Amino acid sequence: MTYEDFIEQYKRRAHEELGYDLERMKFYPEGYTSDDQLKLEWIRDSNLRYTGEENTKLLTDILILEVPRDEHNSTFHRIAIRQMYERGQKNGFDTAFNDNREMHNEIKDADVDMERIEARASGDYERIRDQLILRPLSYSLHVKDLRGCVYRKVNDFVLCLYQVLADTGHNLTTSKIKRMDLEKWGIEEDQVMHDALVNTARLYPACVYDQRTQKEENLLEKEFTKEDISVQAPHSKLINLSTFGTTNGTVALFSPGVIEKLMKIMGGPFQAVFMNTNDVLIFDKDDKAAYQFVKTAKQGKTGMGEKLSEKIYLCDGKHMIPGIIVQVYSDGKVTVE
Repeated sequence: MTYEDFIEQYKRRAHEELGYDLERMKFYPEGYTSDDQLKLEWIRDSNLRYTGEENTKLLTDILILEVPRDEHNSTFHRIAIRQMYERGQKNGFDTAFNDNREMHNEIKDADVDMERIEARASGDYERIRDQLILRPLSYSLHVKDLRGCVYRKVNDFVLCLYQVLADTGHNLTTSKIKRMDLEKWGIEEDQVMHDALVNTARLYPACVYDQRTQKEENLLEKEFTKEDISVQAPHSKLINLSTFGTTNGTVALFSPGVIEKLMKIMGGPFQAVFMNTNDVLIFDKDDKAAYQFVKTAKQGKTGMGEKLSEKIYLCDGKHMIPGIIVQVYSDGKVTVE
C-alpha cells in the first residue's frame, strides 16, 4: 500500500468506524510552517512530541482528527501519520488503525471535569490541592512557554506545576499553573510545590523492574538488592527508574524517600542520567558507562519521552531544591560536552 493510499484509507475508516468528520480532517506535511504564533507553538510542540527536536517547521507529517464535544467545543486528535504508516507496513494496517481506535475511545471518555476548571478559578485552594502535580520539562526547549508559570529549575531542566484535568491512564490532560493563580489562592509557592510533589508521588509511584517477579514493582514498598533490579547493558549494569505507566517517569527520583532508598540499594552516592522525561538510569558513582548514555540522551531520540537533560547528576542525598522538601542532588554535577 502506498503512503497516499494509507492516508486515504485511514481517513475513511476513521470516518466510518469512529465518526470523525471527513471535512474536518486536516493534513499538515513535513516542512509546514506558519507566521501565526499559535500555529508555530503547535508546530514546535508536535516536533518535540514526535521527534524530540525543536523546529519552526514540521519534522514529520501530521494528520488532525477533530472530535466534537458539543456545538461549541472540540478535542483535536493529533497523529504522526507517517510513523503510523511505517507501523502499518511492518505490522499490518489493522494494527496501526487499532492504535487510533484505542486512543479515540479514551479521548471520548476523558471529558474534562468542569468542576476542576471551576476549582482553579474559585480561589479556594483546598478544592484544587489534590489536583496539582509536577511535570519535568527541558528548560532550553520550553523557556518561552514557562513565562508566568510556577516551576523549580534543576540545572538544565525544570519541575513545572500543573493541574490534572483528565487522566485515562493512556492520556494525561494537564494545564500549567500560573503565578497569578497562587496570588488568587493566597498560598505560598513553596507550600504549593510541596503539595504537588506529594500528589505526584501518590498518583505516580516510583517503580523499577524486578528480575525475580519479571514485572514492575513499587520501589518504596519492597526490599531490593542491586542484582534484583539491575539491567545488563553494554559495559555496565544499570537500574531503570520510572513510574507505573511511565507518566512523567523522571519525577520519580524526586519523590520523598526515593533517593534514600536508591542510596541504600547502590551502597552510597550514585549517578543519574535522564534519558528523557519518562526514564532515569541509575549507575554506580564511578561507572564511566554513564557518559555513553548521556550522549544518547543529548540526541533527544530515546523512546517516547521528550528530551530532558544533557548532564550526568551525582546524587548524594545531602542537598535540597529550594521549596521542595525532598533530598535531591549534590553540587557534584558533571557536564558532558
